[in-house]
Amino acid sequence: MSDLPIVCIVGRPNVGKSSLFNRILGRRAAVVSNREGVTRDRHYQEAEWHGTKFTLVDTGGFMTDEQIDVLAESVREQIFAAVNDANLILFMVDVRVGITSLDEQFAKLILKTGKPVILVANKSEEATDRAEGWAFLNLGMGTPRTVSALTGYAVLSLLDEVIMLLPQKENAKSAETEISFAILGRPNAGKSTLLNRILGEERVVVSEIPGTTRDSIDCNFKFNGVHFKVTDTAGLRKKAKVSKQKDEVEIFSNMRTMESIRRSNVVVLLLDASRGFEIQDLRIITDIRKEGKGLILAINKWDILENKDSKSFDLIIKEIRKKDPLFEWIPVISISALEGLRVHRLLQEIQTVYANCKKVIGRERVAETFKAAIEKNPHHSRSGHSVQLKRACQILIDPPVIAIETPYPDLVDESYKRYLLKIFFEEFGLKGAPLKLNFDRSLHLRSDEDLERHAT
Repeated sequence: MSDLPIVCIVGRPNVGKSSLFNRILGRRAAVVSNREGVTRDRHYQEAEWHGTKFTLVDTGGFMTDEQIDVLAESVREQIFAAVNDANLILFMVDVRVGITSLDEQFAKLILKTGKPVILVANKSEEATDRAEGWAFLNLGMGTPRTVSALTGYAVLSLLDEVIMLLPQKENAKSAETEISFAILGRPNAGKSTLLNRILGEERVVVSEIPGTTRDSIDCNFKFNGVHFKVTDTAGLRKKAKVSKQKDEVEIFSNMRTMESIRRSNVVVLLLDASRGFEIQDLRIITDIRKEGKGLILAINKWDILENKDSKSFDLIIKEIRKKDPLFEWIPVISISALEGLRVHRLLQEIQTVYANCKKVIGRERVAETFKAAIEKNPHHSRSGHSVQLKRACQILIDPPVIAIETPYPDLVDESYKRYLLKIFFEEFGLKGAPLKLNFDRSLHLRSDEDLERHAT
């Protein structure tokens, strides 16, 4: 596990925890909703301010059993697991609502931990809102810092204070690169066998650290001089207060799967060679794409596939690509987790996809490729408008995002988006990376140097 200090954002539902999380990261990494209870699990991301790196954790809203469903206990367990690991707590409240009984109850529990706390009074967009912040002195957490996660008001000042309160470690500013990946797949696809094969063949000491849910652990190992962390999600534990109804089991399963995806740089989706590609696999790929993670398909149990010949692998790939033309740029490798067949190659592929996710393409190269693409195949008119695609620039890495300026972003045809993606994937060598295109009315150009600072 990385030795970066941990900053944990906590609070009752709907005070803006995920909005602050996204604001600090500078991108939409967490789902934001006005509905209570949307964030149930923990969400980890690496953040940096003035050269100091730290792990930022978004947590679910603290609730009592009477306020929400039977999952409230599990949500609280995850919150306090994150709190226990944290070096600093950002306790968030809503200045427009004022102190609630839930704020008071939660604040007492946080103060008992003895952890350093900054009281963050959110939704302070207006001067009148900021004046209400002093009422929160009664929580016993010191002077409230009035901020607006929505507009960014005073967030930079908050970050200045955060890094001053974090433990000063040399490796906090120069953490060694570690590639995180998750192994996902249907039941009995061979996930545990693959994990054991990876760790056993490397013959390294494996450290187990708390994961995002009670049933997850992270396993650290080294391969060819590169540090890896693989997330393994174990089975659901029985809980006396949790119903065994099917829908609740599915909720827990989805929580674990989504958190495994979020905490990884790359996801290995394991397919059973004897069963092929199924609808559940497509759903998982959709989730991986939404989270902006690198992806590799590993066809397991290749050693026991019946009646295979020299054409079997190509036929399977052809069937997979029928599901979606963009699957052409997802690496596919046949393996045997049991026998160790091509497992080392899988680890090498993970390194390649990780590098592609963080690739800085080059501003001039993007502009030239984009210009050639639209000159070769201009976008047709729609709804009486000429859909003018003016210029393009890479604006993000991990996931790589190319923004395209056009006065009519809503009129860009889906087939034309796929055309541009095909061009970019082929030209820039982004196999396995979750390349995204943003179409906006105005383009804010970013320099290669700015992107490279975030790539390291």
